[in-house]
Amino acid sequence: MQDVYDYYFRLSKKSGYNTYDYLPPQSEKVKYPFVYIGNLEEIPSQTKTNLTGSVVLNIDCWGTPKQRLIISEMVERFFYASIGRVNTENYHFYGNAQQQSKRMQLDTSVPNSTLMRGMVTIELQIL
Repeated sequence: MQDVYDYYFRLSKKSGYNTYDYLPPQSEKVKYPFVYIGNLEEIPSQTKTNLTGSVVLNIDCWGTPKQRLIISEMVERFFYASIGRVNTENYHFYGNAQQQSKRMQLDTSVPNSTLMRGMVTIELQIL
């Protein structure tokens, strides 16, 4: 559901975050913090007349360890934006607090670097 992806991409940009639809490689010098709007999964279910089911989106917020508070605030913004009714251009969704998750961790996957990574998994029910 591209609508959900676009909704959160626009939300990130409107919030003033450097936002990418890909994880920038190490050779591409990017400014921290930044947001990577990641994987999107649709779990469809259908009745005779309606498309139902859910959509799951992963959002990663990346920064330096000194930016932990900023990364935490970014994660919170996406988390709370996913609770309640979410209306996109073509669909209506509902996010229950219990279906959203967030996590903060130090990441050492980039050689010679330690980064702070905030992860949000958003699950929205199609209405």
